[in-house]
Amino acid sequence: MDGRLGVEQPRGETPAFSEAELARDLRNTLLFGGAAVVCFGAMILASGPVLQIPPVPNTLAALSGALVTFGGLIALQSGWSARRVAWSALVAYALIVSVAVHYTGGPLTPMPALYLLVVVAASFILGRRGATLIGAVSVVGYALVLLAEYAGWVDMVLIWRWQFEPGERGLLLIVNWLVVFIATLITAQLAGTLAERLRQTNAQLRESERLRDNLTQMIVHDLRNPLVALMGWLDLLQSQRMQDADGVEQLLLKNARHGGEVLLGMVSELLDISKMEAGKLRLNPQAVDLCALLHETADAMHALGEVEELDLQVVPCDAAVTVTCDRQLISRVLVNLVSNAIKHTPAGGSVTLSVHLQADEVQVRVSDTGIGISAENQARIFEKFAQVQQKGERRGTGLGLTFCKIAMEAHGGRIWVESEVGEGSTFAFTLPR
Repeated sequence: MDGRLGVEQPRGETPAFSEAELARDLRNTLLFGGAAVVCFGAMILASGPVLQIPPVPNTLAALSGALVTFGGLIALQSGWSARRVAWSALVAYALIVSVAVHYTGGPLTPMPALYLLVVVAASFILGRRGATLIGAVSVVGYALVLLAEYAGWVDMVLIWRWQFEPGERGLLLIVNWLVVFIATLITAQLAGTLAERLRQTNAQLRESERLRDNLTQMIVHDLRNPLVALMGWLDLLQSQRMQDADGVEQLLLKNARHGGEVLLGMVSELLDISKMEAGKLRLNPQAVDLCALLHETADAMHALGEVEELDLQVVPCDAAVTVTCDRQLISRVLVNLVSNAIKHTPAGGSVTLSVHLQADEVQVRVSDTGIGISAENQARIFEKFAQVQQKGERRGTGLGLTFCKIAMEAHGGRIWVESEVGEGSTFAFTLPR
């Protein structure tokens, strides 16, 4: 494989999770574990009087599970190794389950199924090998519980007032343990294999996405130079031959120039989006009067609004609204939003720009009386290359709103849309004051 694009993943090798991914999944597992502990405690309190389950040891087991949960979350927050925290937490959960199984009736109840939850969690965090080892800890813990009950080292907890003598039911205990052992082992293998396949698929998708982005950037860079040269030759041709050209030639030259500008704009947006996603596009913050910037944008887009027979207006500001931002980026955001509004508003409609002061931010709104955007499409329009085409709309490049979203996030702001089909749209973004 080309070294510029990526490195081929060796066959048969399972890609490892990054520390950040492992920490994220472990954090979610701990939160779910904490929720399970709360449910377990509530179940014990609710059913204890009926089933004659000892409340004190089970409450202690639930508190121990809660301590493991909070301890794991604190350890992750403190920067401990996610893998080390995962091993410690999962082993602790398996041992706590063993204690809870004993004090809730042992082989007389379905409580040993809790081991399967621990094994499934281990499979998605530590892989198949880790799930197998956690499963081994679980079945060994359960074997010790059954052995202690069989030997009479601990008294078996009888529920539903059943009479059961562990010392006289050794074969039954062995069969019960074998069922748990087989179920736990099979679960570890199946869940671990599934987790590893999902991990491989995820790694392949990420690699494909990285290759696509690299290839796109290479093509864009290669396109920019001939496009700039083409625009230069068109400008030269326009300056030297426009006086002698007839109407058809002037129209063809104008259309060619416009097509070149569109292509160059697409290339520039792709390059800027790639830089912003990679964190390589630096902001140039300066004090900017947003009211003045809105008027400048409206003046620049006035001719396009007249061509489309639209009323382009700016709501007057009571006073100057100054924020610190990258003037060029915010100006491009406004141009993108206004051009989109013009493109999707029928003749005779209007586009309105306004600024609204809030407690800790400034909100800019670009409203139109266009055909609107359906609710199911509003969540997609800020995605890269997303082109939501509805009746009466003209197709765009799918990059302008993506650029706006990334630019606003780089400023610590946000952008969203408010729209209903047939009643126009309002694109709003905020900037910190």
